[in-house]
Amino acid sequence: MQRPVRRSQLIAPFGIGAMVDFPKGESLMPAALDFWPKAKEPCPTDTGWLVQEERLQARLGVDHFRQPPDFRKSGEGVSLAEQKVPFVRFPSWHYCHRCGLMRQMKLEDGTWHCHGGEGSKFEQDCKRDYGNGTYPRSPKLIPVRFVAVCTQGHLQDFPFLEFLHGGPVSGDGHQMKMMAGRSSAGLTGIKLSCTCGVEKVLGDVFAWKNDADGGALAAIGIDCFGNRPWLGRNPESCGKRLRVVQRGASNVYFPSVLSSLYLPLWAEEVTDRRINESLETPHIWRMIESMCVAGRIDELRCGVIAAMLALDPIQLVAAAQRKLDGLPPPGAAIGNKTEEEFRQDEYQALCDARGSEKSDLYIKAAPADPKADMPYFAKVQLVHKLRETRALAGFTRLLPPDGNTNSNRLQKLKSDPTINWLPAIKVYGEGIFVELDQAKINAWADSHPEIRARVSRLEMFANEARVRRGQPARVVTPQFVLIHTLAHVLINQLAFDCGYGSASLRERLFCNQQHPEFRMHGVLIYTASGDSEGTMGGLVRMGHRPRLEAVLRRAIARAKWCSSDPVCIESEGQGADNANLAACHGCTLLPETSCEEGNRLLDRALLVGLPGKSEIGFFNSL
Repeated sequence: MQRPVRRSQLIAPFGIGAMVDFPKGESLMPAALDFWPKAKEPCPTDTGWLVQEERLQARLGVDHFRQPPDFRKSGEGVSLAEQKVPFVRFPSWHYCHRCGLMRQMKLEDGTWHCHGGEGSKFEQDCKRDYGNGTYPRSPKLIPVRFVAVCTQGHLQDFPFLEFLHGGPVSGDGHQMKMMAGRSSAGLTGIKLSCTCGVEKVLGDVFAWKNDADGGALAAIGIDCFGNRPWLGRNPESCGKRLRVVQRGASNVYFPSVLSSLYLPLWAEEVTDRRINESLETPHIWRMIESMCVAGRIDELRCGVIAAMLALDPIQLVAAAQRKLDGLPPPGAAIGNKTEEEFRQDEYQALCDARGSEKSDLYIKAAPADPKADMPYFAKVQLVHKLRETRALAGFTRLLPPDGNTNSNRLQKLKSDPTINWLPAIKVYGEGIFVELDQAKINAWADSHPEIRARVSRLEMFANEARVRRGQPARVVTPQFVLIHTLAHVLINQLAFDCGYGSASLRERLFCNQQHPEFRMHGVLIYTASGDSEGTMGGLVRMGHRPRLEAVLRRAIARAKWCSSDPVCIESEGQGADNANLAACHGCTLLPETSCEEGNRLLDRALLVGLPGKSEIGFFNSL
């Protein structure tokens, strides 16, 4: 295993179709699901790869999820040892950093050493080292820095030969060199040359006029070929304008990752965890489901299965029936649900303190305490156990996903339609859920015109940026900005009070902005980082009312002052897309992995008020 990658990284940021830089100058790309181990076979039951999440499966239209295969050294009792995630080599153009020789490799090629170029002071060294067969000093060829992409997610090599000669070239025998950084540190210092005598610098390679006229490649008649190297040699028709980007640019790859909290509500009354595990095993559940008569579990046949597995038949039948009743009906249009609609079930389960100790969801209401004074919160729930599933549904390039899982901009992860699964990871954690008092938060939102004015400004800045990125405009309400900012200041304070790194805590926001008929005003702060940090109950202990009240008071007190004040509190737009008001790195922002909105739509003035206008702060009396 020479090139290790963590499982979670194969979901994001190094999912299928991304270019991953490895040590020693290698750039590789995770291949499509078609080439993964056992991709076209039923998921092996003894590998731990299988992930079942019925709600997310129905939303994405798949049968199940699989974790990326973990590498296991061969040995006694080890099943499916030495399984690896396949990669392809991209970009295919490589060059020697000593003599400038360029060579185009194949997707499946290994590493290549330089055999010397013409007219370089290193020519003799590269030739001599290549000739003796031992490569003591001969450098490896390294990948070029430039690739070409289009808005449909296609990716292809930069056409060096055509760019150098000003268009398509006929005939063989053209050997190119690329000499970088000889005269300038910028693009003008990168010179291409050919054995035919043509030379050119890359100074205008990033030039871009508009979507219709394109840029430097459109000027020489090169448009998108529809290449999809992660699928192998499987292009599709395209013809859109190509944009030249650097291989490591942030807009080359945008993964579309969807997450879901597992809600095994059917397992609440089960006292034997083996029953839960059995009903989550696909082949056992298919046997039970196939025995249904008019929507009811066949008790006699299910009893036979219970005897085979040494389980209580009464509990197995009852749990199986509850699971069957709770599954989405065949053909249900869950895939058309918005993210807000999808989270309504989670919100209800959190509010109702559902789950049990024997399942992967266990929520209890925080005990009432007369010493705790938190009139702003309607409910405080302690989430002792939760399981989050994060699935990779596709990816885009140049522009981020628009939230539509059926968008034609979203590139697929497979070419074989019979593959009915997607890659995902499951992570376990704990958390605190707070629901704000709906009457208080709605009365506050209408209490002062300055509140609506500030949120309208945020909404305008955020939507201007979304439209530029090809995303639909969205509704932003004062309640949402308040809940989001509250989550940030609480996470920052919890990092101080109980030792969690802020990057190990995440927010999950619940707020109705598009569907006022289903009221949601809450936030789940949880740890689900896939690591050992934050799994010992520390976060749940901080959720008990006296402790949480102290955390809240300290968080609000810290939010009243920022080291960048008065510049921060008086800001009319700052941060990403200018989509924050009184919020900066000194007071409110979090690591981007912790924030669902990319550190946008924040304003601590809605928490604590403004100088001379403290009444616009929801928590101004604390």
